[in-house]
Amino acid sequence: MSVFWTVTAVMAVALGAAGASALATGRLLFPWLRRSVRRPGVWGAGALLMAASLALGRWVSPGIHIPLMLGGLVLVLLAQTGRARGASPE
Repeated sequence: MSVFWTVTAVMAVALGAAGASALATGRLLFPWLRRSVRRPGVWGAGALLMAASLALGRWVSPGIHIPLMLGGLVLVLLAQTGRARGASPE
């Protein structure tokens, strides 16, 4: 296994664990992201999609790999926009 695929596998496992944890607990594992992410569940779903994309990228066509990655990126970006939980509307 080349270094590239080893690093990709480690990234997929880390993103998958962080995404599953965010979905299950509603909190992020990474402390530097806690202030910027408004919706941890959405962030977790996006992280799981990106983890699946990284894990399957070696064996599936780009027609499957790229939409999974882009879908995950969109969800992660959407999780970082909007009001914070409990904030009153302005």
